[in-house]
Amino acid sequence: MTKFRWNLIAAALVMLGVVSTLHAASGTSARQQADEKIVAILPLCASCHGIDGVSSVGLYPNLAAQKPEYLAKQLRDFKAGRRDDPVMRSMAEPLDDAAIEALSRHFGNLPGAR
Repeated sequence: MTKFRWNLIAAALVMLGVVSTLHAASGTSARQQADEKIVAILPLCASCHGIDGVSSVGLYPNLAAQKPEYLAKQLRDFKAGRRDDPVMRSMAEPLDDAAIEALSRHFGNLPGAR
């Protein structure tokens, strides 16, 4: 993995922590916090899976139009180490259940590849 990608991952994880802290103190709902939290991580998802959830690289799966339940299960499996991918594990580890659900809804609601 390139140094740029690792730096991008590190920056996003820092931003994820900052956003989490700010919103926890603001009294917003858990779902709203999760929806806003994913804004910090979406650019990281897009770097491999495409801005619209459709990857331009065959190595990475399309996320658009996948069932949200399926996407959530995959993220939880990466987070728990039941699926072995060091990059995806580092992406999933800081996500709480609300953020996993928000990301899964986001990509699940996007139109699929044309």
